[in-house]
Amino acid sequence: MRRDGEPAVSWRTVTPAAVAFRIAIGACCALSLAALLPRLAYLMRLAVAPDARARGALAADERLSPLAAAGQVRWRRELAERALKDRTESSGLALAWTFFVEEGSRVPAGSRVLLARPNDALYQFGNFLWFPARLEVAPDVAVPLADGDDLRRAAVRRPCADREWLRANGYAGCVDAVGARLRLHVVDEGEAP
Repeated sequence: MRRDGEPAVSWRTVTPAAVAFRIAIGACCALSLAALLPRLAYLMRLAVAPDARARGALAADERLSPLAAAGQVRWRRELAERALKDRTESSGLALAWTFFVEEGSRVPAGSRVLLARPNDALYQFGNFLWFPARLEVAPDVAVPLADGDDLRRAAVRRPCADREWLRANGYAGCVDAVGARLRLHVVDEGEAP
């Protein structure tokens, strides 16, 4: 202490170490804000989305989701490459969400729908999150949900145009991929596949 009662070093003392510490704290804050801005923009887009379909498609798009970006380095690199390659095309989960919101009312609740081309995301997303019907890959086959390879091995690959087979096995419809879009073929509507 000095003679006048002031401490020898006060909080107002500017030392080179204090300056370096303040610069480091400022740099950390700036970097944190730079990393936070894309997440805030994503949340704002979710907040102003006009309806549940748009919000669900945004939330399900793993290329935009901060949770997906927090994953493994290899996965982040792959997401970044896909985002640069095709900015207009939605991700598989976003397409599945949009499909189930749009097509969910075309089949009666509790009916059975065949997945013509088995897809892990469609199977789990459709059965447990949205679709009113039960999605199956084969008649009377219990598929463990832990492994997508089991799902593909158990699948019966039938074209959706085979309406007699679908009707005979108790299916109300069939989901197939037409190009980059998913399409629901309802057995009793008689639509051309």
